[in-house]
Amino acid sequence: MTTDGLKDLNRGNAGDFIGECAVKHSCEPCMKSNISKTATVFFDSCNEYLCDSCKNPHMVYKPGKHNIVGYLNIVEMKGMDRCLEHNKKIKFYCHVHSNLCCTACLIANGKYGQLEEIDSVPEIKLTHIDDLKHSLIKLDSDADLIIAESKQQDSDLNKSVSKVNEELDAIHIRILKLVKEAQNNVLSEANAFKSEEINRRYAICTQVKEDLHKILTIGSAIAERGTPQQKYIISKRMEENKNIIQAEQVTPHIRCRLQES
Repeated sequence: MTTDGLKDLNRGNAGDFIGECAVKHSCEPCMKSNISKTATVFFDSCNEYLCDSCKNPHMVYKPGKHNIVGYLNIVEMKGMDRCLEHNKKIKFYCHVHSNLCCTACLIANGKYGQLEEIDSVPEIKLTHIDDLKHSLIKLDSDADLIIAESKQQDSDLNKSVSKVNEELDAIHIRILKLVKEAQNNVLSEANAFKSEEINRRYAICTQVKEDLHKILTIGSAIAERGTPQQKYIISKRMEENKNIIQAEQVTPHIRCRLQES
């Protein structure tokens, strides 16, 4: 486990209620040697808890300014004094953006306006502890309400989406049914038209053939011995049948007539 992991584990023993923020901490250098000793001081500048035995060597061998906070004066912030984005200690408050920020925030985001240095702010007197508890409970209740509303909205949205899908499925089924009915109607009408047209042409041509056979059987006799009136009638009969056959020959193909209809 890394040093940071040991620190997080050691500092995670604090209670969850107000009044339990002052907790016991083990000396971090001793923990690395599997020795359990209670820390007596906190080096704020180094963010380390040390016992009396490790305090002096730390100050001698670790360069830089050491800001020592007495153990009894330590209040565990549970990570709330560190930047959420960079995990560095909060140093400033930007009044323009209403953000707590660390030095890395200034480098990453460029200009910040109306910065206030945390170390130089005057001491703020908090409201009575009971009022603070009530405020926190109220905020927690409001958060629960928002979560419940969000879950309900998500459930309502899922139901709406499901209902829309059901309606679309029903519309799709109705459209398919209408298309099938239209297809059946077209096929039925086409078959009826086809049968009617074929039967009509068959009947006409059959009648013409019968007339032609009759003419052939008496044509030679009328040509030789028939009266002028008989010859005239036979001639016109032949002309009529010829016109009928020619009319059927120029009649559009059944498929074309179906497409036109």
